[in-house]
Amino acid sequence: MAGRLSEKDLGLILELREAEVLQDVKSHLIDQRNGIILVTCADGDRFPDIFQHQVRIQADCRNDPRIHTLAWNGGALACAPHSPINKREGDEQVFLDQVRGARELKSIDQVVLDAHAPCGMAGHHHLSIEEVLALQLSAKAEIKRLNSGIRAVCFFPVDYGDKQRTYFLSCQHWKQWAGEHGVPAVAGC
Repeated sequence: MAGRLSEKDLGLILELREAEVLQDVKSHLIDQRNGIILVTCADGDRFPDIFQHQVRIQADCRNDPRIHTLAWNGGALACAPHSPINKREGDEQVFLDQVRGARELKSIDQVVLDAHAPCGMAGHHHLSIEEVLALQLSAKAEIKRLNSGIRAVCFFPVDYGDKQRTYFLSCQHWKQWAGEHGVPAVAGC
């Protein structure tokens, strides 16, 4: 998954949309009244769209955006246990500590985890879209496990070349789709 999506990737994204793994974002279903902690990729080509999307979502429930942003290469993927994008085993703790610290500093209990396609870090590590989604959901499960009472959702922005579109990643539908396709599901997401 390098700079442009392949025909195979585009077909998979369509399949995941049809299976409701990737769904339209419904902002009223995400409690952002107190703001969010946004865990995202630092990709300078995609970050402006990701951030502005969050600003638009918050407009439904806040007069002013409150987005505490944690951005690094790979974004949410770096928070997943045993993530191949981290250089050393256990590096995810650094990123998980950042989420915990942001929650304590800002008293925000809503985390939005973004991974995107195409992603340079995912491409560098030869990760498929399926592997990216599984890592993203694994990061969500780990953040919830380590932070009692925290809420976390996964968004998956896709750059189609001529447009960008952000989807909600449904854990429930992922588990069903993964089971039907022999892809390991993620527990606790």
